[in-house]
Amino acid sequence: MKLPNFRALAFLACAFLVAATPAAAQESASAPVERLNTALLETMQSAKTLGYQGRYDQLAPELREVFDFATMARITLGRHWRDLKPPQQEAFTAAFGDFSIAVFADRFDGFSGERFEVLGEQPARRGAVLVRNQIVKSDGEAVPINYLARPGTDGDGWRLVDILLDAKYSELAARRSEYSGIVEREGIDALIAALKEKTAGYAAP
Repeated sequence: MKLPNFRALAFLACAFLVAATPAAAQESASAPVERLNTALLETMQSAKTLGYQGRYDQLAPELREVFDFATMARITLGRHWRDLKPPQQEAFTAAFGDFSIAVFADRFDGFSGERFEVLGEQPARRGAVLVRNQIVKSDGEAVPINYLARPGTDGDGWRLVDILLDAKYSELAARRSEYSGIVEREGIDALIAALKEKTAGYAAP
C-alpha cells in the first residue's frame, strides 16, 4: 500500500457553521470514519485483484456517503464560488468528488497487514468534531490520518469535511490555495478540465 499522499486530496479545517442536528446527535462523529476505515481495509485486502478501476468502483459509493463533497468543493473555491453559475458549481463539485475518489483508489492499492484505529473525538470550531484516527503498519508504526466531521445539512448524520495530518495540517486549506490560483489565472473551466485530466490519468495503464 502506498501511504496516502493526501496532498493530492482536497480538504479545510475551518468555517463549519452548522450546529448539531437531532439526526447527527443520534450517532457518534466517529461513525463515518469507522465506515470509511472498513471500506478502505476491504478494498486494500482485494486491491490487486480489483485493480485501479475495481478499487474506484468499490470505494466510490462509500466515499460519496461519508464525505460531504458539496461543502468541501464550496469551501475550496472560497470567494470564487459565489461568482459561479449553478451549472458551473455542479460541474466543479462533480469533478472535485471524482478526483478525490480517484486519489483514494490510487493510494490504497495493496495490503501488508495494516489496520485502522479510531482513537477518540475532540470538539472543534463551530460545532465540528475532530476524529483522531490512525493507520498502523505491520511493523507497528502509526501514521495519523485525522478527520474533521460536521453534522450533515440534510439531517443524515455526520459527514467528513476535511483530512488533517497530526491534527494540524488541513488538506482542504492547501487545496484552496492551489485552486484559487488556477481560477484567478485561467478560470473555473480550466480548473474543472485539470481535475478531469488528473482523474483520467489515474486510470491510464
